[in-house]
Formats: sequence, structure tokens, C-alpha cells
Amino acid sequence: MTIAQSSIRGGAPHILLATTSRLASTARVAMELHDAGATVSLIAPNNHAATALDFLHHTTNHSALSPRATLEATLLRLTPDAVIACDEHTVRDVHAVYRHTRHDHIRTLIERSAGPPSSYPTIVSRPRLLTLAARLGVRVPASMPLPDVAALEEWISRGDVPFVLKADGSWAGFGVRIISDSRSAKAVFHQMTRPASGYLALREMLLEGKCFGLRPWLRRERPAMSVQGYIDGWPANVGVACWGGELLAATCVESVATHSATGPSTVARIIHNPEMVDTARRLVHALGLSGLIGFDFMIEAATGAAYLIEMNPRNTPICALRLGPGRDLTEALVARLAKRPMHQRQARTDRDIIVFFPDSWHLDPSNKFLQSGYHDVPWEQPELVRRLIKPELRDRYWILRALSRRWRSFRNKKRLLS
Repeated sequence: MTIAQSSIRGGAPHILLATTSRLASTARVAMELHDAGATVSLIAPNNHAATALDFLHHTTNHSALSPRATLEATLLRLTPDAVIACDEHTVRDVHAVYRHTRHDHIRTLIERSAGPPSSYPTIVSRPRLLTLAARLGVRVPASMPLPDVAALEEWISRGDVPFVLKADGSWAGFGVRIISDSRSAKAVFHQMTRPASGYLALREMLLEGKCFGLRPWLRRERPAMSVQGYIDGWPANVGVACWGGELLAATCVESVATHSATGPSTVARIIHNPEMVDTARRLVHALGLSGLIGFDFMIEAATGAAYLIEMNPRNTPICALRLGPGRDLTEALVARLAKRPMHQRQARTDRDIIVFFPDSWHLDPSNKFLQSGYHDVPWEQPELVRRLIKPELRDRYWILRALSRRWRSFRNKKRLLS
């Protein structure tokens, strides 16, 4: 069956969501795509909460040791109209399938879903993205790639402190360190550029049920590094739906509460920021992007200016929140794929504070925003709710709790000795 033929089934576009992570946002975007009229399939780890969804057309267990082969085989078997990567590792795997597949229709599908292959190096590289953005007239912080310690020393010699070290391929604030003392920068750089840890991969497998750290360890992968100037302000994000380089819908938010200093939002405020939307529109057009993606910014406290700091080449939590015309991203994408006018779906809320489930609930059940904001609990999928509120695997069994305590003790001793 060809790609064109798959869209004929019931008139509904068939969208494959692909992920190696266990983010709750994958389940939420699946729900909204389904409500918008799409047929939704999933390729994910077998313990992903989204497998509880009762409407999925097809579910495939993702292989931790051969994710690219599993992804290509799934694309061949299902022939969807679009594939949406839901985490950075899968973005890279989709690009790798494009480079290595022998099947022309798979390359066509990936190019339709993610944009032209000439854009892929920029999509996964923070320095390249910011260089392009600066050429387009977008406001960005000073930045440069760090291929080695000599490049870091060159940056330090400028005396611009604080600054931010970033590892390509990282997400949700992991692989990002704010450096306030340049004397510690080299040690942090060496720590961040070590090969993937087998000890950490084993810990994730045993305590968290995550096996996708095995492949980076076996391949001795090291991240590409970059440095950015520090913007004194607060983080913000614009989630967009786009197709063929055209921006279809956008929602802007600023962080109210986060997991950590560099982590993802647990509580966000809906805002109107034309500068952020214009930046997203310029980059979507320049890169020919398609799908659901996000752009991260820092809002400078002194001026209110929005500085682009990176792109999330996958859906962010705000992409799954429908907020009416112009801000219903999943409806905009499905309508474009189905070649029909956009439907005016009722907004999920008219509140400006959004509390992301289950993150805020897990971190602090007494959080005041759980009462005053919109808590995006997927009540229409009770089995999904039950899975999302379960404690982490490491907290469910006494043996894993004991191992987790030993791990924390080991890490603390290691920090004291370093």
C-alpha cells in the first residue's frame, strides 16, 4: 500500500507517533490527534503509558538495541501519512532511516513529515540553528560550538560570565549547565563530554525500566557541545503546527514553575508574544519544517525581549493543549493532512495558567496552582490516568528503593571526591 492509499481509509489521515522515551506528552498529543479525526498508531517502549489508550490503530514495541531497524520496519508495515518523532533520540533515528533506507517511499514519507534532508543538520545542532536564526534577523544570545577545550578557553578569555554549556541531543534541561564561575567550566565540560556511562545505563535499566541508554553506551557516544551567553530572565516556549514550511497554528507560554533551573515547565502561563511567533514562522519557512515542534526562548527581564535559545524538533507539552482558533495545533495539522477546512473545536480551558499532569502532582500535590490553574488531567482515558499516577518503578519495590538509595549515596561520595 502506498502513502497516498493509506489516507483513503475512512478519509482519516494515519499518523504514527514514535518515541524512545516515556513522556506523558506523547499520550496527550495522541488523544488530541485522534479527537481531531486522525487514525493514530504508536511505536514506543513496551512500558509506555500511552499503550493504555483504547483508540490506537496499531502499537509496536520499540527495540532498545535496534531502534532504527524497528522504526523502518514499522513504517514499511503501516505506511502512515505522517510520522511524528516525540523525543530527540527518535528525531535522529528518523533522519538516520532517511539516509540509509533503500525504499524511496519511506524517504518521501520522512521528508513530508520532517522537512527536507538539507535541514536535518541544523535541526539537531544548537549552534547551526542560532547561526541561521541570526541571519534571519532573529534575536539570539552570543554562542559558538565547542569542539574541544581550546574553544572553551577562547570563550572564557572574553570574560562573559555567567554562560551556559549545552550538549546537543539533550532534552528537558538535561545536558544543560549554567556556569557562574569560569574556573569550574573545564571540569564541567570534561564531565559533560565523557562517553555514555555503562553504569548509568545499567541504573536506568534496573531502577527505571529504561533500556535506551544501552545503545549510546555500547557505541561510546559523546555529545557535541556548544556555549551560549546567559540571558537574565525567564524561560518561554512557542509550540507550533507546521507543514511544508508553513506555520499553521502557534501557542506561546512562559514558565511559572520548572523541574529545575534548566528543566522543563511543570506550570506555564499562556501569553501573547508576536516576536516569538514571528521567529517560529521565519525558521519554519527557512527550514521547510513539518509536524509539531517547539522553540525555546529566554525573556530578558530588563527589556522583555525574546531571545531564541534552541529548538525542540518534536512536540512539546503545550502542542497537545487546544485553546481555540489559531491555537489548536493538532486540529490544524490533521486538517492540513486531510485537506479539509479547520474545525472550530471548543477550547480545553479559558484559564491562562496550565498545570501539566502528572509532573506537578508528583512533585507537589499541595501546589496552589492545582486549584487555581487548569490541570490537564486526561479524565476521558481512566486507564491512562491510572498509569501516569503510578510511582516511578524505582519507588514501587523495596529492593529497587534500596538500590536507589545506594546509587544516591555513591553519587554523593563521587561528587565530594571530585
